Amino acid sequence: MHELSVFLAAVLLMVLPAPAYSQPVRFVTNEISDAQIREVLVRVAHRRIHELKDGDYTPVKTIEEARAAKPPDGIDWGPESYPQGVSLCAMLRFADVTGDTNVDRFVLEYARICSRYYHWLDRVKNNLGPSPVVLNFVGTTKMAGLITLGSLDSCGAIGNAMLESMMRHPDLATPDERKIVGRCADWIIHRQSRLPDGTLSRGLPEDASIWPDDLYMGGAFLSDWGKYTGDQKYIKDAANQIVHQAAVEQDTDGLWFHGYFVNRKIHAPFKWGRGNGWAMLALVETLSAMPEKDSLRPKLLNILCEQIEGLKKVQTSDGMWRQILDKPGLWEETSCTAMFAFGIARAVNQGWIDATNMMVARKAFAGIANNVAPDGSVNGTCEGTSIGMDLDYYINRRCPVDDPHGWGPVILAGTEILTQRVHEPGFPK
Repeated sequence: MHELSVFLAAVLLMVLPAPAYSQPVRFVTNEISDAQIREVLVRVAHRRIHELKDGDYTPVKTIEEARAAKPPDGIDWGPESYPQGVSLCAMLRFADVTGDTNVDRFVLEYARICSRYYHWLDRVKNNLGPSPVVLNFVGTTKMAGLITLGSLDSCGAIGNAMLESMMRHPDLATPDERKIVGRCADWIIHRQSRLPDGTLSRGLPEDASIWPDDLYMGGAFLSDWGKYTGDQKYIKDAANQIVHQAAVEQDTDGLWFHGYFVNRKIHAPFKWGRGNGWAMLALVETLSAMPEKDSLRPKLLNILCEQIEGLKKVQTSDGMWRQILDKPGLWEETSCTAMFAFGIARAVNQGWIDATNMMVARKAFAGIANNVAPDGSVNGTCEGTSIGMDLDYYINRRCPVDDPHGWGPVILAGTEILTQRVHEPGFPK
């Protein structure tokens, strides 16, 4: 194990668990303080920290030796690892705002272990040959998503977390990490299916669909890849993804339908909360990366502002948004509420919308905080969801305890709200 890894592992072992809170605090709408927001964030972020163990990366000559080698523990880059990627990105933002070095070190070591394990598996595949037995072995490990790729879900979000960590610590970025983010970039830019106009798509050509989810799965990485490489064409690509999807998915009320079926030329029938959340995350991340004079910037700002105005009209009295945004009787959902709070707070902090809108974000976070348990688990979050064609599909989606789709959005929301105050004299870091 590298010396830095030994140091980081030792630090992580000394990290205390999140403080135990015997009773959850009930937050009153519009009265949640910065200190209370910070306290909620510490609970959620520290719950994400867990022990990381490196693996045995000794060269092997047989598949039996490969199977016997000790794999790392505590990491996961599976085919649907995107919630973990969002969470890791959010933890980096949390460390930026709070100065919590333990959280930053955790993300740094997570990325390093992933990169070392992936490249060991790649050597196993190359040295032993791509036989069905070898491919089955590497394809069933905790790096299976990156090994097999095949979708934006398997590379965009978690690859973006590694990319953001590298940009924060350029002097610590390893060749293995650079190869991995390059692999993610190659998939998104050159290999993921696209429509003739360049829009990222899913499914076979005869049944192609586009999803607002992919505006984040592909677009967030493209925006950061543009910053990392210095090539604006990738940021322009991310911006065009939003423009193309908004043209067929954003309704006159500013809200987005959950997807579009290309050959049938119809949008999905419902305005799913988290689908709208993915669109908003992509909007603010892309706008934050775009040059001020970019020709697409006014169009993206208009799409964002229309969405925010539409959201304000359907926010519930306790600050939350619903599973289907424009269905008053449906249950309130945590992850989309957090995504909207983040996007609105970022828009205020960047000066894109009036500062009074920060109260909309704070009201939302008060509602979110009531769904965070004393141990930092996040509740009220919808499980992973495909495009549904009937309302019952969305109504009956499960909300598992501490579903991973809620972790990153909650941390993003709180840290962006605190960003407004972090540079004020006397603000505690």
